[in-house]
Amino acid sequence: MKASLEHLDPQENNSFQIREVIQHRFDAPYHYHSAFELTLIIAGEGKRFVGNNITDFRPGDLVLLGANLPHCWQNHRQDWLHSQEDGQQAQALVIHFTADFLGADFFNKPECRSIKKLLDKARGGFSIQGPTQDRVVREMLALKDLNPFSRLLSLLNILQLISVAGVDAQSIDANENNYQLSTSDLERINRIYAYVIANYTQEVHLDEVAHLANMTETAFCRYFKKITKKTFVSLVTEFRIKHACDLLRTSNKSMVEICFESGFGNLSHFNKQFKQYMNETPLQYRKLVREWE
Repeated sequence: MKASLEHLDPQENNSFQIREVIQHRFDAPYHYHSAFELTLIIAGEGKRFVGNNITDFRPGDLVLLGANLPHCWQNHRQDWLHSQEDGQQAQALVIHFTADFLGADFFNKPECRSIKKLLDKARGGFSIQGPTQDRVVREMLALKDLNPFSRLLSLLNILQLISVAGVDAQSIDANENNYQLSTSDLERINRIYAYVIANYTQEVHLDEVAHLANMTETAFCRYFKKITKKTFVSLVTEFRIKHACDLLRTSNKSMVEICFESGFGNLSHFNKQFKQYMNETPLQYRKLVREWE
């Protein structure tokens, strides 16, 4: 499995693309494309993978992603096993547009200065929250009922709202320099992340990952840390801990079950890694999150 380059076909009579996604579960692989992407989750819960970041998503999740930023959404893995599939379990509204969809110099105009600044800073993506999220969601949900010209004006208004959102626009992946790599390095890192996303709840083999990168294991470990500023082992552990947190919040499974379902080999190692990453034991975490609910 590798992060695939997605080619986006233009929609007839439109300078940008709007798609309604309605599925049993989000099935797009870890991928990237040359367009900016604004995604609103309407239904579904699970993990959102954006570049170097993994976090939970739920209805209302709203993100703006920069060009060539790899990403995917995955519903909770236990949902994959439902005997009766709900065809509307995963719903999203997705807008794709290129930096020059209104012409090469449009966003260089003085009136568009704040939008230009937003797009320049979107390499690592933004999560839109707070009052800005509410306003943008209302605008996005109304888009399909507008005529083409009004739809274009609405998109510009949405981008303007996000550009002046202040603290409502939270950076997703602060390590945005990862997405200014050479084409070959970007392809290599994306292959690695795609492999981890597909396998982190199982045994992850360093020799397989090094083979994907076309390197020896030692060279791969040095390379990965140089590019991402973290070790490969810490990346896998981070994914596993966040998966365990999800199970601790949403299930009554035992610590042993959660340990193995999250990809850890034994309970002692799970407890040690969890405490190191979260500054509390799995039992303490479960108690705290349930007190907050």
